[in-house]
Amino acid sequence: MATSANINDILSQVKRLDKEDQLTLLQRMAHLLKSSESQKPPSVRLTALSGLGSDIWKSVDIIDQYLDEERQW
Repeated sequence: MATSANINDILSQVKRLDKEDQLTLLQRMAHLLKSSESQKPPSVRLTALSGLGSDIWKSVDIIDQYLDEERQW
């Protein structure tokens, strides 16, 4: 696995740093992770979709009628 090898290489380099630089690196990594997390779009709850598209069905009494209208274009 190339990823594991890369991580192990990085860890061996981090071990060579003094404690102050290791702490600085840790703070920067935490900041990087927090900022990338805040850039994610908010998740949508399924219940928020309730009633979505109900305006389509207001003028249609029968589902078959709606389907026939959709098939005619």
